[in-house]
Amino acid sequence: MIQGKQITAVLAGVLIAMCLVTTAKAQQPNADHARGRAYLFYGLIAAIDWGMDELAARINRSGVAASTNSHMSWRAVADQAISDYRRDPKPIAVVGHSIGGDSAIQFAQALGSARVPVSLLITYDPNRGAGSVPANVHRYINLYQSSNILGGGDLAPGPGFHGHYASYNLKDRSEIIHVNLDKFSRIQELLAAKVRSMGAGGEGEAVPLRIVFAASGPIELWDSGVAVSAHAGDTLQLLAATYHVPVWALAQLNKKSEGAALSEGERIVVPRYLGQRLARPAATDAQNPASSDAAPEH
Repeated sequence: MIQGKQITAVLAGVLIAMCLVTTAKAQQPNADHARGRAYLFYGLIAAIDWGMDELAARINRSGVAASTNSHMSWRAVADQAISDYRRDPKPIAVVGHSIGGDSAIQFAQALGSARVPVSLLITYDPNRGAGSVPANVHRYINLYQSSNILGGGDLAPGPGFHGHYASYNLKDRSEIIHVNLDKFSRIQELLAAKVRSMGAGGEGEAVPLRIVFAASGPIELWDSGVAVSAHAGDTLQLLAATYHVPVWALAQLNKKSEGAALSEGERIVVPRYLGQRLARPAATDAQNPASSDAAPEH
């Protein structure tokens, strides 16, 4: 009869094997001709992180070569990424779920030590002790749930970081938990679009975004904020229509009520998508603004 200790040892061995799973099937055979490279890191158990495989497939279809990797292999993957970049410089994106988010941070730090830039860093609910965003990262996006026992990491910009920063707390979304955050098609589509546009820049000051999504409604992932000056007579509703963003986002970011009137020259933070020109239209255009639900171009 198999004893309890033997069963525990067998289960431990299975878990270790699952953690070490690394799949190269997502890697494009013509990676040298791709528009960039994306490195994805699974969470603790690769076999249940199949959402990362789906995301890698979406990224590959966009023309960026994506690979999925064990969270424990980040050092070897970073060494190869550094070598590939020096041989053939192309934009780099790195994505990690759970402890794989921690690995993504370590990967980016290793590239920073080698003076290799990271165009885009994305973490899905990393651990609270994952560290901070290194200075060589140009764009950072975090999706997390502060209510989670697993994950829950709200990572801060590290010393020297001056890039675009957006952190999204999904604590009120009951349909999302730590283990399924990587599996939502809509979020995958948004993140694949971010990877596709990872080289995009933006005008003006990059203002960090921290947003808590409500329990219902669409999830949009802006890249950062930008400060604009209000005109006399402006309201948050008018600016929301003008810049095609929901008024609740302006109210939350600027700590105001949705009906607040604004004073001349008042600084208001507006969320934005990089790669789009943020220009205040003429008054005649503002009277018939496009729907705030219009899909951004990436």
